[in-house]
Amino acid sequence: MRKLIFAAFLATSVMMSSSTMATEVHVTSTNPVIDLTIAETVETPPDIATFLTGVQTLAPTASAAVRANNVQMASVVARLKKLGIADRDIQTTQISLNQQFDYRDGQQIFKGYEASNMVNAKLRDLKELSAFLDALAVDGVTNFNGPTFGIDDDSSFQEAARDKVWATAMTRARSLARKAGYTDVRILRVTENDQGRGYLPVPMVARSMDAVAGKTTPISPGELSVAASMSFTFEMVK
Repeated sequence: MRKLIFAAFLATSVMMSSSTMATEVHVTSTNPVIDLTIAETVETPPDIATFLTGVQTLAPTASAAVRANNVQMASVVARLKKLGIADRDIQTTQISLNQQFDYRDGQQIFKGYEASNMVNAKLRDLKELSAFLDALAVDGVTNFNGPTFGIDDDSSFQEAARDKVWATAMTRARSLARKAGYTDVRILRVTENDQGRGYLPVPMVARSMDAVAGKTTPISPGELSVAASMSFTFEMVK
């Protein structure tokens, strides 16, 4: 006889103590078993876009570079808010100040100080994305990376992917059982495998803001795949 540990609650063959919060369910198998790992996806258009944007300024002194950067960055943040991005969706990710040099004939020539300030922003209305990027181009933005498309709440899509996994697993297990001379299967164990966020976002692409100034930026959000993966052990039954 083979004893397997079931990671999820089943209505049959359950032995537990009412005072125990964390429970292991033991199911005894007398017949051959089938082990399967199934992965499925569902596709959906994204509903949010995140991107990294900010400004770099160069000046002869550190204080001048920082002051100039603060002025330009304040304009960029104000534009983000004016275009509908909430405070909670704007996050500073990097502030830096570095000396800059040119190299001529083997000599290091001091250029000045470069100040940089970058923020990560999330846009929740994708219909405004093209106009949004164009507006940033005229507000002094010197750096832009993105967009990365995502799903604000993917719970319903995750559940739909799980439903597909379950249906595929049951169909495949029953088919294998019948080939082996059995009539059906019962589940002994099921484990959901870690999928992280569960979908594959479009990779971030570096863009030159100079290239989009004065015209509408073409944007193609496409679709995202929301994934689920589960491992099963089935007992074949007559």
